[in-house]
Amino acid sequence: MIYAEKISFRRNDEQNLQTIVRIKLLSDSSETWKINDKPINGWYKKEDINAWLHNHGDTGFEIKVNIKPYPNLVPVERNSVKYVRSTRDYTNKDNLLNLEAFYEKES
Repeated sequence: MIYAEKISFRRNDEQNLQTIVRIKLLSDSSETWKINDKPINGWYKKEDINAWLHNHGDTGFEIKVNIKPYPNLVPVERNSVKYVRSTRDYTNKDNLLNLEAFYEKES
């Protein structure tokens, strides 16, 4: 299984699903999906994750938020912005936004 562990934003951005910059993913030992023959572990752009889920979701590729109840991530596009969100559950806030958040380093 692949889990979303952390999220990042640019400084001074409102923290919402569309403004997430990158998501830290971690594959457990049972995961067979790889990128360039390497396990999916590290920080990835939300647009790349959106594309992976969009292109491979029907073949069993899935990513879960590492917070109970472990909802799946799903690809979303709104106003030409590609991002991901977690499947709806009993919580009031998207579980992805409940992950530990970091700020991108300014260049």
